[in-house]
Amino acid sequence: MFLTAKWIKCRKSNNWFFCFLFLFTAGNLLAQKTTQVKDVTGAAYIAGDVSPNQAHAQALNDAKTNALKAAGIGEQIKSYQLLFTSQEKNDYSQFFSSDIQSEIQGSVQSYEIKSERIYCKSEFEIVSEITIDASVIKYDSKPDISFDANIEGIKSVYNNDDKLNFSLRATQNAYLTIFNITDKDAFMLYPNTYEKQIMVKALDMYNFPLAKIDYTLHTDMKQQETNRLIFVFTKTAIPFIKMDKDQVTTHENIFSWIYSIMPDQRKVEYLTLTIQK
Repeated sequence: MFLTAKWIKCRKSNNWFFCFLFLFTAGNLLAQKTTQVKDVTGAAYIAGDVSPNQAHAQALNDAKTNALKAAGIGEQIKSYQLLFTSQEKNDYSQFFSSDIQSEIQGSVQSYEIKSERIYCKSEFEIVSEITIDASVIKYDSKPDISFDANIEGIKSVYNNDDKLNFSLRATQNAYLTIFNITDKDAFMLYPNTYEKQIMVKALDMYNFPLAKIDYTLHTDMKQQETNRLIFVFTKTAIPFIKMDKDQVTTHENIFSWIYSIMPDQRKVEYLTLTIQK
């Protein structure tokens, strides 16, 4: 697991504050066009190194892509794939996330699985099939190519209990949110109990951690653990609230939040690292 200093268990809460966060996020979603599509099917083969669980994830991703097409968003779907490299006994292998986020001029904001099955298509072909209903966002804008960011100081491999430090800058004033998806879970790294969210001023360099704390890289796994860091820069402060008191969430909540933000209002950077024993 990738950890900051231990989270404070007791936090002050304010119901009015959380109502404001909810309305702020809802307003951001309502500013975009949504289309409902029903009974969209995706499929994947269970074969070779592809397990039933992996095929299930691939079939779901295929259904999401087909939902975008059904909503009339376009044929040329750009797939966001987190591609990882790790080392085990000097044998390098590449890993990719089970959730491929597809986006062109829209994204799948939410979905409901209506049915799923595994069947034999032929004597040698086993198929995992999923049918979903989905809510698809249609974007009214395109990415702002002048809105960019640069992150430095993150290595590809760390030893257990090493400290993580990095620096970054953005081309425009921005608000930063950092997520981490590990082999076991997902959570929001920044802002946190010790580091409040600040506006990153254009072209200024910021060194993290901002506060006098350590980002300690620790894993309880026997061999190694892959961490996927997601840096989300937004032009306005857009709070992420779908997490528990320890800031633990899911990768689906993370990507759903990211793609609820208009393309010209965000810049997303993906970096990966491996913690080895």
